[in-house]
Amino acid sequence: MRLPVRSWFLLLLPVVPALRSKYERDGFVKVRNVLSKRECEEIRTAFAALFSGDFDSGVYPDEWHWRQGISREDAVREIVNSWKSSDVVARVALSERIGKLVCDLVGWDGARLGQDDCVWKPPGTGAVGYHRDATYISANFEPYENNCVTVWIALDDADEETGVVEYAKGSHRWQHESGKAFFGGADYRAPAVAAAKAKAKGGRLEVRSFKVKAGSAIVHHQEVLHGSKPNSSEDRHRRALVLHFIRDDAKFRTQPPPDYVYGRYVLSDLPEGHTERTSLRDCFFPLVFAKDGRHLLPSAYRHRRLRDAHARARRIVAYTPPPPEPPPPPPHPDGTGVKL
Repeated sequence: MRLPVRSWFLLLLPVVPALRSKYERDGFVKVRNVLSKRECEEIRTAFAALFSGDFDSGVYPDEWHWRQGISREDAVREIVNSWKSSDVVARVALSERIGKLVCDLVGWDGARLGQDDCVWKPPGTGAVGYHRDATYISANFEPYENNCVTVWIALDDADEETGVVEYAKGSHRWQHESGKAFFGGADYRAPAVAAAKAKAKGGRLEVRSFKVKAGSAIVHHQEVLHGSKPNSSEDRHRRALVLHFIRDDAKFRTQPPPDYVYGRYVLSDLPEGHTERTSLRDCFFPLVFAKDGRHLLPSAYRHRRLRDAHARARRIVAYTPPPPEPPPPPPHPDGTGVKL
């Protein structure tokens, strides 16, 4: 799975100041051609395999919300940390080029994958309530400021009809409490409306959404309020690969301890105060890009995971079927086909 040379070249260039300025002003920015058409097709195929329980690596993802034959067809589907399970997702989620894009945009020296989300909204699925990623991700780490960035990559052409992600423009600069609900009904914007009113008397909520072609992405700030409408289309699916990155120098918070989602990655067998207890382990939070090149070392977990994925791909490509069965013996001269 490879990008066209032009796309590779564009993503390896430094982020232009205009993109950084939009991100800092609005809390989000659209980036075109992050993935190729072929990559989108391969990931959509991988989604179908993942949600049916087919895992390339033999490793289960950390969370698996929606079971074929059990869950409702009109429910939003999500799998978390499928980079551990799918070689196709791993090649994108652990991509150096996307890690570099994030670091260039927000000024980090290095980026780790905090988690990935495979999100699938079939026709008829409901809304996602407005929320801030900081509430669920950033709050578990120190330093808190500017420790998380999200890259929302469209795998299908997404627009208002299919429930594309939408944002409260400039809300990353507000002082507010975000709502806890993810899945909501007609009032899915309620947390953002309340935050706008709290910002100033008669505060106005300015909502912004995009038409996003498959392969393009929206990069958003940890504090920006965002959600999405229901998928009101009759036959269009809205699939997205969402990558949450954490800055390389972040540590687990100590007081209070991380919540149950991120607390599972704390090495609790180490004594309080031990430096390794608060460190982000590379096997849980792979380093995808570092300006000093540490992500390229053979000892880096990213390197080992992708090496194993490529090895599996080579075995599949190199597979040759067994030789065909030998033809049956010729019939007996008497014409019966039976040797007496």
